[in-house]
Amino acid sequence: MFAKVHPSEDVQSGNTGSCHDLVRYLQKESGDGLSFFSHTEQEVSPEKVIGDIDANRSKLSANDAKFYMLSLNPSRSEQIHLIGREVGSLEELTPEERQAVFRKLERFTRSAMDEYAANFQRESVRSGGDLLYYAKIETKRAYSPTDEEVKKGMAKIGEVKPGLNLHVHVLVSRKSLDGKVKLSPAAKSAGNSWELEGRGTVRRGFSHENWKIRVQERFNEDFQYQAAEADCYVPPSVPDTVRNPDLKALLGQQQFTAANQIVAAMKGLGYGHEVRRGVHTFSKDGTSFQVAHKELKAFERPLSDAQMRSIAERFDLTRYEANPTGYHENGLQVRDISFSTYVKEGEEQQDKKLKAVAYKVVYDEQNRVTVSFATIRQYAYENKINLVKTEPTAEAVLSKVRNTDLKRLLTEYRFTSANQIVVAMKEQGYEHQVRKGIHTFSSDAQRVSIRHKDLAKFADPKLEGAHMEDIIGRFNLYKYRQEGVSYRENGLKAQNISFKTYQKIPLEEVGEDTRVMAEEPENGVSGADGGSSAQPPEDGQKPRYVKVLKEVSYDVLFDEQTKTYVPISSIRKYAFENDIALIDRFKHAYAVRNDDLRACLENPEYRTVRQINRAMRERGYTVSRDESGNYTYTRGDTSFSIDRRDLLAFTGYAKDNAGRERQRSSRTATDRSVGILEGTVKQKLMNEILGDSFRTERMIAGKVKTAVSLAKNPANVKMMLVRQIGRFLNPFKEL
Repeated sequence: MFAKVHPSEDVQSGNTGSCHDLVRYLQKESGDGLSFFSHTEQEVSPEKVIGDIDANRSKLSANDAKFYMLSLNPSRSEQIHLIGREVGSLEELTPEERQAVFRKLERFTRSAMDEYAANFQRESVRSGGDLLYYAKIETKRAYSPTDEEVKKGMAKIGEVKPGLNLHVHVLVSRKSLDGKVKLSPAAKSAGNSWELEGRGTVRRGFSHENWKIRVQERFNEDFQYQAAEADCYVPPSVPDTVRNPDLKALLGQQQFTAANQIVAAMKGLGYGHEVRRGVHTFSKDGTSFQVAHKELKAFERPLSDAQMRSIAERFDLTRYEANPTGYHENGLQVRDISFSTYVKEGEEQQDKKLKAVAYKVVYDEQNRVTVSFATIRQYAYENKINLVKTEPTAEAVLSKVRNTDLKRLLTEYRFTSANQIVVAMKEQGYEHQVRKGIHTFSSDAQRVSIRHKDLAKFADPKLEGAHMEDIIGRFNLYKYRQEGVSYRENGLKAQNISFKTYQKIPLEEVGEDTRVMAEEPENGVSGADGGSSAQPPEDGQKPRYVKVLKEVSYDVLFDEQTKTYVPISSIRKYAFENDIALIDRFKHAYAVRNDDLRACLENPEYRTVRQINRAMRERGYTVSRDESGNYTYTRGDTSFSIDRRDLLAFTGYAKDNAGRERQRSSRTATDRSVGILEGTVKQKLMNEILGDSFRTERMIAGKVKTAVSLAKNPANVKMMLVRQIGRFLNPFKEL
């Protein structure tokens, strides 16, 4: 397979104007399956090709190339492989076989254009779908003046060549599909460098060598073809002009992906180096020699997919980050490459300025290949290879955090979940994004990225008992209920933590308005591919599940004394498990806004809600209760309401002659009341009538009251049975 970027001289009427003449020229062959096609379309008309290519030229000057012509040229053996049997010409194929071969060539063309796009190393141009191109299959070739048959007089110029001559012409726009990026496969555009955030410096530009080799590899992969050496593009051998034995050995025995890596290797052998006007001068032991930069660039060879995978699977990012300067494991070394180059600057990019460039490379001792570290990381990312072979410790993660704000939060503050750290960074003025489990925080001057797994290492979900009890001792749950996130008191302040995450729910519960995998979650906990992950049922029994984007929100307390974030739900759970009252009438009643009710709560004489309500009536208040059991006290124009749960909590304490002591729980009182009936026929009957599903304190109190009433008056048992039976027989119950 030979892939070629044609020079402008090969293009009809050149490539700085309209593509009209080239499109009309490519129309010389027509028929079923021989129309133009794109990355996503079939049977595209010539008029659409001309219109789309000519319209996509924003910000290109009159002398700039507007499009390029490429060609894909399979060898005869490769064409036979696509056909599936030995034939002498295309005429021997049935119409169905011809169309099958055309479809295979279309498929391969799209693969080749994926490689063309990836070869530019642009973040916004990753595949052929990001390009504007149209391709056309041709089945015939004509003799040209350079063919040996013409020179020997055996054929005439323009005559059709015999045999199999399938090939593909591609017309690709200079601008990307969205019109935002200029893409030139011209040789002068290759070799530039750019900073890849957090991953050093990588090369940018188009490498003809790389594309030609990758096109061959994609053909082999797509069609399971074992390419013969005669079918493949062969990189140049070391020319006789290279006479220095060290340089000759390097070029012949090792593989480099950039010319500056060859220069660095020569420096490693003890050579001094200078470059001027595209000529490298190497000197050692009083002798020197020169070599043109173009000669070195001819030995740039991209790594195959197998070579890249081998390095990625052996590389341990955790160990490298623990020792960046001395990493040498599993046959891999990390080295530094540094050089100076001229780069264009200014709005017109006419001025050139000398700039120092440095980046890291990985040297594979097993295969003697050198490739940029950034390329390995990019390959691992695209092929979902985890470079983190061993999980780093929190200390190792902290040692590589350079952002001062994030480092201060991780060292001086205490969090119980990773999303609290995200909110704390937002409060510092940072914008936040997350993708594929990587959090990125950016401000005007700084940008930092960190894995969600690493962020979670700094979150301890459980506080020590003494620490939790100290927070509880300063916390007023009643006041927090009234003020919400505005709560500020005793060195504590309430905050809301809100983020989006994907939750797995049964597919039948997904509503029409639910967004399924619509956007990236904010806590980084999503599917590995960031897409939907509906699960098929097993044997038709288990329901299918789907990940649905949900808004998650909860309140935390921030303890300013110890710089600790703790969810209020955790405080309530700890208090419940350790029998600690979060609403104490003698400690927390000061937060009640009504002076009279506050005085009643602070008075140890009033032990029950009934006593408090009686005292409030004596003070001139009207007491009312709504359907939920909440109380409202009204006197004149003054009205005050309190949640029934809060009032019950305030009355959970009593005072006897020995001082204040906590009353027994309502459940204990219930057990004791029910115990009155234990062992009697009435007890058994009550158990059948009342059941044991006491879900709230109010239900417990009501059931106990009923049980005691029945115990005192047996006649009530009969009435209870009648009512119970009536509920089951009532035909209007469901209505």
